[in-house]
Amino acid sequence: MNRLTTITRIFAKRAPRCQALSRRTIYGGTEGATAESKGGFSDKEKAVENQWMRMQDVEKLKVLRAALQEQKKTTETLKKELDNIAQKQYTK
Repeated sequence: MNRLTTITRIFAKRAPRCQALSRRTIYGGTEGATAESKGGFSDKEKAVENQWMRMQDVEKLKVLRAALQEQKKTTETLKKELDNIAQKQYTK
C-alpha cells in the first residue's frame, strides 16, 4: 500500500471533515497556483492583449487597403493601354 493512501486513511478515520483538506495538501493543492486563479489581472492582461491585436489588425488592414488601391490603379492603367493597343491594331 502506498504511503499517501495510508496517510489519507488515517486522516479520514480521525477527522472526516479534514479529509478534503488533507487530500488537497498531500496532492499538491492550489497553493501558489496563479494560473488557476480567476483574478482580475489575468482578465486585464487578456483585454490589453486583445486590444493590441485589434490595433495591429487595423494597421495591417490599412496597409492592405492601400496596396489594393495601388493595384487597382495599375490594373486600370494596363487596361487602358491594352485598349489603346487593340484600337491601333483594328484601325490598321
